[in-house]
Amino acid sequence: MKVIGAYFLLDLLVGVLIIVIAFQATNRYRHRRGREIDSIPPGFQRTEEVTIDPTTGVRMVVWYNEETGQRIYVPETKKKPS
Repeated sequence: MKVIGAYFLLDLLVGVLIIVIAFQATNRYRHRRGREIDSIPPGFQRTEEVTIDPTTGVRMVVWYNEETGQRIYVPETKKKPS
């Protein structure tokens, strides 16, 4: 009987761990998706690439950081600070 209880407890802990990891991953993705940029961070260069956001219909310009490889999508009306 103790063995069955131990397996049940182990299954319960693994299940809770999976749920916590899944929640953190989706929460992190949602946080990035909803973020809006006030100004272009230093090190980013504007590219010629322009795309239209399918959910809002807004034209987005791609800015690229050569050092990190990171890309950010900014509404076309935003300007780079001088």
